Amino acid sequence: MTTDAARSRQRFSGHGWSLDVHDAGDLRVYTLRGEFDFAVSAELATLVTPDDGGTRVVADLTEVEYCDSSCLQVLLRLARRLHATGGRFAVVTTSPAVSRPITLLGLGDVMPVHPALEAVEAAWGAA
Repeated sequence: MTTDAARSRQRFSGHGWSLDVHDAGDLRVYTLRGEFDFAVSAELATLVTPDDGGTRVVADLTEVEYCDSSCLQVLLRLARRLHATGGRFAVVTTSPAVSRPITLLGLGDVMPVHPALEAVEAAWGAA
């Protein structure tokens, strides 16, 4: 059974991808599934925004099969906007297809990668 806080508030989908948005306590969680490439990046940019109330944002990419540089750029812009206003951003994934480019590009300081949501919460501590 999920609590009301863990239920999706919004759901978006397209050909080969989906995005659920929900709050988990004081965290805004974007759960992405499927394949994210240039054809998705413009729409993704309109859907993930810190202006909708979240200052501690997690992108759960656990079920992302592919994420190209254009979509990573969308997440990087989100992370930088959050950091500029005192917010926080993290990525949850164990997939090398997602974590390896973040590591190779040296983005770990802005977009730290954790294996699970609980690891993000532990790293950030209480609000």
